Amino acid sequence: MFPETIADKLSDAVIEQAMKLSAEDRQELVVSYIAKANEIWMVQGSEGFVMFEGGDSVQLPVFPHRDLAQKFVDMNEIEGQCVNISLDEFTQTWLPGLTKNGVELVMFPTTSDVENLVMTAEDLASELNGN
Repeated sequence: MFPETIADKLSDAVIEQAMKLSAEDRQELVVSYIAKANEIWMVQGSEGFVMFEGGDSVQLPVFPHRDLAQKFVDMNEIEGQCVNISLDEFTQTWLPGLTKNGVELVMFPTTSDVENLVMTAEDLASELNGN
């Protein structure tokens, strides 16, 4: 399954396994792996970071690893590149900004028709702080 240690490259088998995890397991993977890797991955398009918008909610997809973000880009035919943000910058700058703007986080989405777990920025900050 997913490496216990930080890996620059994930095997195809690990990527396929990760893509089949339940929404809860994908959320847990994001929280545990970004804490170890000290970074989080997002997808940046020509107009800024890729977000899901529906009704009055705006959601930012986040990923634990570059290869999983890239798989999301490929599967959904998104024009964009995978970028990493250090965990310090994410927790100190991004999470407060997302909270202020009412943007939720989609934890390692696979495709839009699969159940994806959504967290508020405050909830993720609490999880990362071990609360």
